[in-house]
Amino acid sequence: MLPLALTATPVEVRSVPVLLRGDLAGAFRLAAESGCRGVEIHLRDAADVPAQAIRRLISEFRLAVPTLGTGMAATLDRLTLADPDPAVRAATLERLRGHLRLAAEIRSAITIGSVSGRLGPDESARPERRARALEALAQLCREAERLGVTVLLEPLNRYECDYLNTLADALAVVAEIQSPNLLLLADTFHMNIEETDMTAALVAAMPRLGHVHLADSNRQAPGRGHLDFAPLLDELVRSGYRGFLSFEVFPVPDPVTALRQGAQTVAALASGARVQQKGD
Repeated sequence: MLPLALTATPVEVRSVPVLLRGDLAGAFRLAAESGCRGVEIHLRDAADVPAQAIRRLISEFRLAVPTLGTGMAATLDRLTLADPDPAVRAATLERLRGHLRLAAEIRSAITIGSVSGRLGPDESARPERRARALEALAQLCREAERLGVTVLLEPLNRYECDYLNTLADALAVVAEIQSPNLLLLADTFHMNIEETDMTAALVAAMPRLGHVHLADSNRQAPGRGHLDFAPLLDELVRSGYRGFLSFEVFPVPDPVTALRQGAQTVAALASGARVQQKGD
C-alpha cells in the first residue's frame, strides 16, 4: 500500500484543511497508531517549532515528514512570490528560506502552493508579475539545491490562484525553471475543479510527481464527498508511484474519524488496484 501521511500544524488556526492543530506530538502519536508513515507539517514560520523537537518526534515514532506546508505565510501574513512589491517578495523568500533550512535538518521537502500568489486582473501587468514570481521561485530552487531539499509546486484552483491552476500549468513552470529538485504536488481537491480529465493529467505529470494530497470534492476525507478516487489510485499503482499520499482535509466530523475514514477508503481502493494489476 502506498504510504499515508496525516497533516498537522503546531499553530492554532481555523479554516485550513489540516487534520490536527496545536499538539504536534499528539499528531505523531495518532499517525503511528493509525498506521500512517508520515506527518506533513504546516508552518506559518519555521520558528513555530524547533528542528530538534521535530527530529525527536521523527525518531520516537519512526515516521517521516514528507513535506513542510508554507501556505499560512500567504493566508495569514499576505506573503507571496507574485506580489508587485519587491519588498514583499523579498520577505516571502526570507520566510521560505527558513522553511528550507528546517527541511534540510529534518530531511523533508517544502510545498509551494498559496505562496505562489496571484497576478491580478490587469492583463498588461500579468506577464511581468509572472516573470517576477518565477524568478523568485527559481532563486528559491537554487538555494534548495544547495541544501539538498526538494521543492514541491502545487497548482491551486482558480479561486485561490490565477495562473497556476492545472498540473500542465505547473509542468510548464518546471520546464521554464529547469531545476532538478522542482517537482509537482497533485491535490485531488484542486484537480477536481480544474482538470478536464484528472487521470490523464496525473499520467502527464507522473515523471515529475513528488507528492499527492488526497481530499474529496468537499475538501473532507476521501469517502465523504462524491469524488471517484479509484482511477487515480489505479494510475498511481500502475505507474509505480512511491511518494506519500497526504490527507490535506478539514477535520470533519473530527480528526480521528476523518483520518480513519480516509485511510479505510484508500486501503479498499488500493487493494482493488493491486488485484487488478496482477490480473492484467
